[in-house]
Amino acid sequence: MNISFNDLKFVQQIGQTLNLEERMRIQLAILKIQEHYVFDEVLFWGRVEGVEKDYYIALGIQYKGQYDFPLKKFFWSSNNYHFAELPKYNEEFAQRAETLREPFTGQHEHIVFRTDEEINFEDSLEIPAQLPAKNFSELERLSYVVQSIEFQCASIPVGSYRLTPTHELIKTTFKGVTAELKNYQHFRQPIRKDKQDLIARDEALYRPDFLDSLVDDTPYNQWSVQTDSTKRNITIRNLIWPGYLSYNNDYTFGYAYFGDGIKNSDFEFLL
Repeated sequence: MNISFNDLKFVQQIGQTLNLEERMRIQLAILKIQEHYVFDEVLFWGRVEGVEKDYYIALGIQYKGQYDFPLKKFFWSSNNYHFAELPKYNEEFAQRAETLREPFTGQHEHIVFRTDEEINFEDSLEIPAQLPAKNFSELERLSYVVQSIEFQCASIPVGSYRLTPTHELIKTTFKGVTAELKNYQHFRQPIRKDKQDLIARDEALYRPDFLDSLVDDTPYNQWSVQTDSTKRNITIRNLIWPGYLSYNNDYTFGYAYFGDGIKNSDFEFLL
């Protein structure tokens, strides 16, 4: 799940990595997150590039006591490596944030969308049922982008996890898969009804492919599967969110994001 610092060699294939200072300071920051929160895992998720500063993202995962699927919480930091939980974002601005092409500035308080309308309730006897949305900050945009990438891209090999009789997700002894898209599934609560039914009928306890398959994604060719000369080291890239990479071999697997946080919204039109 996600990326361990020993697996950064896989990310180098897309021309990205962490330098020694970044590794050391992020490792220390992750230890601090583990001291203050109760997670089964706290992992490095990726880096979102900014003009002035970059954003580093960590992910805390809680498996125990979570029914059907683990709890995920994201944490962010700029170049000071002091991590804080990513905030909720304003849903009213989500669709506009989806299509933004402007790069992140690296200033988390920067206002991306501004609400200029101000209401003076002293001059009115009625308060409107729906108040205008508050300003949308770059930190909210970061939260939206990170969670969108996680939902749309986060993927694991089939057979790397299983569901227990108490409906907790646990890792298995991973032995690798072949480089075919059908061997990968989304690391999220299933949204397809056939997968939901498998879990509801407890049939998922006996099947490794109980999560949403990448084969069923539309457009189907958003995924690029590649191998090295040995055919054992496999990487999967997403062409809608450039910078996302999933990797595995015969003993390890994970994923990470190293990019500018800008979605390739034109991908479907380029087909």
